Amino acid sequence: MRLDIMPFCILMLAVAVIGCDGVEVAQTPPMGWNSWNFFACDGLNETVVLHAAQAMLDTRLLDAGYEYVNLDNCWAERERDSEGYVVPRKDTFPNWQAMIDKLHHMGFKFGLYTDYGLSTCGEKEPGSYKYEMQDAKSYAAWQVDYVKDDDCNAPLGVWSPPRYKVMSEALKAAGRPMVFSVKQSEPIETARAICNMRRVGHDIKATFYDTIREVETSHADGLAKYAGPGFWNDLDMLEVGNGNLTLAEEKTHMAFWCLLKSPIILGNDLSHMTNETVAIISNGNAIAVNQDRLGVQGTLLSTANSSLHMAIAIMNNCSDEPMNYQSWRMVSVPAPEHVRSHGDSDETTVLLHNRDVDACLSSYGATTADFPSPVQPVTMPCDPHNPNLTWTYDTSTQELRSATTGLCLTIGQTRIFRYQLMMQPCKALHFKSSQKFTYTESDGRLASSFIDLQEYKVCLAVDLIDDLQVWSAPLAVEPPVAHRFAAVLFNRAVYAELNVTMDFNSLGITHGTPVNVQDVWSGRSLGNFTNSFTQLIAAHGSSFIVLTV
Repeated sequence: MRLDIMPFCILMLAVAVIGCDGVEVAQTPPMGWNSWNFFACDGLNETVVLHAAQAMLDTRLLDAGYEYVNLDNCWAERERDSEGYVVPRKDTFPNWQAMIDKLHHMGFKFGLYTDYGLSTCGEKEPGSYKYEMQDAKSYAAWQVDYVKDDDCNAPLGVWSPPRYKVMSEALKAAGRPMVFSVKQSEPIETARAICNMRRVGHDIKATFYDTIREVETSHADGLAKYAGPGFWNDLDMLEVGNGNLTLAEEKTHMAFWCLLKSPIILGNDLSHMTNETVAIISNGNAIAVNQDRLGVQGTLLSTANSSLHMAIAIMNNCSDEPMNYQSWRMVSVPAPEHVRSHGDSDETTVLLHNRDVDACLSSYGATTADFPSPVQPVTMPCDPHNPNLTWTYDTSTQELRSATTGLCLTIGQTRIFRYQLMMQPCKALHFKSSQKFTYTESDGRLASSFIDLQEYKVCLAVDLIDDLQVWSAPLAVEPPVAHRFAAVLFNRAVYAELNVTMDFNSLGITHGTPVNVQDVWSGRSLGNFTNSFTQLIAAHGSSFIVLTV
């Protein structure tokens, strides 16, 4: 994905959303924990919530700034009571008010989830549609401090933004300051006047592709200019500690959330964290960047494409337009020695060569242990001796199977009209219809039998990316310091260490001016540099630094 560069400047258009009695909330990005990413609806109860809070105390996360303990979906009974009030579930939250009071006594603030529609997502609980004022009064009576408002199951013809405005006004009228978080269905132009947080994109998953997609969506939509004290672009809950990211990926994940001034809402099991997870999420220097009082969201400063010419494999609507990157060539190669024949004469061992980028499709990083495999296929320089580039194509089943893992190339319809490629066990029943690819030699198309809701066939394609990226944001200063910046130097490549360079001139720093560079994670000074700073960075890794002039 090629990213347009936003000129580096401060464009804070946000207007602080004032709570009741003139109290300003969310003057820095809210920090806390939410139950959904790890627990969802399974096993969620007041014991789990109190254990999470105790873990935050034991690991000093509260001291680090994580003050909100938030319940997501599945805390309420399926039906309102006879007077129309939403009621906490008696089986899982029998001591509802006592739990909230205990959280407050422990030093935390309490948040909960609702939906502007008739019911919450999954139709599990009552939504707030036409009950906004009544629900807001209940929240205030319970001493709720944070409300997350989803956007599912609206009545036919009901446009979402007016409902968010209704709830915003109801919360203000309820007489208690509450952070108000909404989804991206509320236009960014109006969101900052009615809420404190607006989601950037779709629900995050514990894959590196998903985390970076949130970052790139925020940039592509030009959202940085709206962020500032009182209103923040929400990249969604953190996936650090949920087991599907490497250490380098987790640090990149946290670095971007801090630099882009996203709310940092943890989504892992706080009772079972590794030392590495605790070190990442509690790093004081990283949190200081996120909570910087200037409140300027980081933006993309520069990009470059390395000699790898890396591209991500994607699915697009089949198109006759030029430069659609959908032209493939199946190159027959000998099967690797370790690959045992399935005894099927319809199978051919091939390299999948994309003519447009002159590179081959790889299954690098996919493992049989992951389900679904979080690895998004990418291209690599073609090499018949590289087992990661070898596939078997079965003309009878139309499956493309990795010769190294035995997993099949799969289309997952993770969102409406969007398709995510992944690696899955072959013939997995719930993905069976999305593992068939028809190859047409004349035009080189690999079309899937998976048809979207608009009834267009989708074809295997690639999306070129700039794998060397530099992101930056100004920080508040105190005399005699003239300027401070936080930056993330990011290696977007999947499989190679690369040098990433930051040009100080792009920050407006005069040629020859000495700049001190500090590593955020260790707090150690890396020295004084002039004109630029270069660091060798692992695949999917980053260098999180603070520059002082």
